[in-house]
Amino acid sequence: MTDSLHGRSDRTRRWLSRVGVDPGLIASRASEVRIELVAASLDPAAEIALALTATLLLRLDEVAPAIHLVVPGNRTIPLPRMPDIPLADALAAAHAGFDSLDRLGTAPARNPALRLVFSGNADGLRISTAGWAVGIGFPLEGAGNGITACYAGTLAAAEALKVILAACGATPPRMRLWRGTASLWDYSLTATPGPALTEANLGPHAWAGAGGVASAAAWAIAAAAATGTTITGNGLIADHDQIDDDGTNLNRHLTAGTNDLGAGKAQLLADLLQPAGLSMTPAPVHWEELSGSQRRPPLAVVSVDNDSVRRDIQFDMPRVILNTGTGDHGEYQVSRHDFLTGAALCCIARADKRVRGPEEALAVRLGIPLRQLTSHLRSPRPLPHPLLSRATLTQSERRDLADVRGCDILQRFCGSLKLDDGPAVSAPMISAAAGVLLAAELAKHGIPSRTALLNGQVALANILIGPHPRWVTARAKHPECTCLDPLYRSHYSIRWPSTN
Repeated sequence: MTDSLHGRSDRTRRWLSRVGVDPGLIASRASEVRIELVAASLDPAAEIALALTATLLLRLDEVAPAIHLVVPGNRTIPLPRMPDIPLADALAAAHAGFDSLDRLGTAPARNPALRLVFSGNADGLRISTAGWAVGIGFPLEGAGNGITACYAGTLAAAEALKVILAACGATPPRMRLWRGTASLWDYSLTATPGPALTEANLGPHAWAGAGGVASAAAWAIAAAAATGTTITGNGLIADHDQIDDDGTNLNRHLTAGTNDLGAGKAQLLADLLQPAGLSMTPAPVHWEELSGSQRRPPLAVVSVDNDSVRRDIQFDMPRVILNTGTGDHGEYQVSRHDFLTGAALCCIARADKRVRGPEEALAVRLGIPLRQLTSHLRSPRPLPHPLLSRATLTQSERRDLADVRGCDILQRFCGSLKLDDGPAVSAPMISAAAGVLLAAELAKHGIPSRTALLNGQVALANILIGPHPRWVTARAKHPECTCLDPLYRSHYSIRWPSTN
């Protein structure tokens, strides 16, 4: 590892060491894992998906696997932050200074741990797209739009991550391979292609946060624009932070490379969005330092990692909020909010208000939000089937729990609960997945006929598990939230009269 950029892999190394990998062997074990990325020919969707998969693996830096890029030399589209040269060379140029470049090659792998096939008939795990649909291990006919291609690349990188973890002896809880189809158009697990993504007008809007998640959203928007999608809009980007001088941001900031140390995150995000068609003004300040009018846009794009700030943004009363983020256990999500209908952002952004205890540890163990679980823990009846079916349990655990009274569940699991929830999952695939979902919702917000999330809905998945049948839920308002106050609701209705 280069002395000047020490720290890029620190978070991932820390996570791996806490889930069973000898700290001194992490880099050597990862380098022995061979991942092959194959394309017999390149079209825009395949090129985007493959390039993002390689990018996310390269961003693992010191703990990256050996990456074998077996692709044609021709290019089909310009990719974000990459020069117009053969893809392997373009990836190398974009990741100059990363230790992982020593593990990037163009020769076929001998007995790869995983072969990801983006086009052609090679043996391996097929990665395919069609419209808004993505298939992992399920070939789809057609080509996906630029945003769907990014999601395919992110899911492919996640499957590679799981192979790396297993090869290194890591044992994170509730990890499983994912094979199937999913549609970003309607969040079904079918290959719903949806309409062609030809244009998206976002209008005036503001971004709150320009970190790793926002950078992945911008990368996906830029990729969509490169495929011919016309994207328009204007506004500002608020983020006071910079790419830190030791480079720890670079494992997840797709807007930045090693030559961007010390650069403002808002400026980097604006620079990536500008060629895509969005005219954004960087504001290197905290959200609360913006003027009152700047904090009340028709659309707010929120990716800050502070729930207190999220609540403040909701009470500034933008007309619509698209919110996204990640969780410590590999979760990523996107949600949509106004102030009147369903859960407002201030209803669900309450992590800093939680009180640690056995019930919260149980909620984490089951993978069920505590607010949805609490009332059932005092009930003489078992958990309702719809709630139990969403639990992140094995089939046998789910069957065993089906007849247990709610009031006895805590005792049933008490031996396996830890109030220390364990190390936070850390890998560039997580912020990328959240960012791509955000890009999908932004695109659907900007087209006339859309199937976007409804106000109060949340799309939630896990990078170690994958999309699941109930990954979209409708959240009700929190009974103690100020968004139920008639004065606040009246104020919002006066500000945005056409909302009603």
